[in-house]
Amino acid sequence: MARETNVDDKKSGKNPKNGRVRFFATLITWILLNLIWLQASHAVAVNEVNEHGRVLNGNYVLTIPDMLKMDRETNVDLNCDFKPINETASVVTVRLQYHESGSGDAAKELLWEGESDQVCPDMQLQLYPGKYNFYTTVILEDGSADVYPSRNLSAEMDLGIHIWEPFRVEGFIAANLLGLFLGIADRTIRQIMKRRNAAIVRNMPLHKRRQKEEWEQVMTSMSGGNAAEVNDLIGFQTSETDLSMELQRKNMRERFAAQAAEADGDTEEFVDETLDELEEELGKGTTEGLTGKVEEDRNIRTVGDLWRRLSGNEK
Repeated sequence: MARETNVDDKKSGKNPKNGRVRFFATLITWILLNLIWLQASHAVAVNEVNEHGRVLNGNYVLTIPDMLKMDRETNVDLNCDFKPINETASVVTVRLQYHESGSGDAAKELLWEGESDQVCPDMQLQLYPGKYNFYTTVILEDGSADVYPSRNLSAEMDLGIHIWEPFRVEGFIAANLLGLFLGIADRTIRQIMKRRNAAIVRNMPLHKRRQKEEWEQVMTSMSGGNAAEVNDLIGFQTSETDLSMELQRKNMRERFAAQAAEADGDTEEFVDETLDELEEELGKGTTEGLTGKVEEDRNIRTVGDLWRRLSGNEK
């Protein structure tokens, strides 16, 4: 029958849909890992040195962390903007300098020098891990430093540290290895579980194994996993012997009992002693409603739909 053919097809091969789902899940995981690292490698830790409207910080100490203890150069973005504090303030000379902490004033390096009404360019520095002092100085006409620079100058300055950029290549390698490991681990675990379940099924008695397979098929259909077709119901409608429902139930009970007897080494014929009582109570079965042309009902897609139709609970 069509039902037996479909069951044999399901047993003989794997569900290709599950394989595709696992493949796309692994692919998406791999892409996400690379995207996460790509975003992290471009992350910038911003350190605010000065802001317009606040008192000028003339000496800012910046700490470059030694990530993974590998002592690699780190890119640092310097963004600055200077302007007179108000319209009546004098235009002054601004000088930006920096040096590594503890190296002394003689080691100062000039970053930029210009008037307070000029544009301060953005810069990028490459610094090794450690502490660095950044100086913002207002130079008076006589060449000396202004002790109160905030009375004439308003400044805004940020230092952005690209913490993970030095490890960008290593990060992509680690992300791809992790994605490969997750894919292999998932497949390995599934194979182990499959072999374990297969071993459990092999150790089951034959009749229990058949009952388990039939029960799983019924549960799959009841859950809507497999759509029912009109051809699947032909076997119930046209039988060579036109057995009644009571006789079909009898055959089912005899088959399970025979399987159990065969597994126990008992080959005596099984006799259903309740058959006579059932026939007296229910009467002789008929084939009314089971003959004639089969018509397709599009409302019945699963065994659960058929059960609700037969039980009269369909809304």
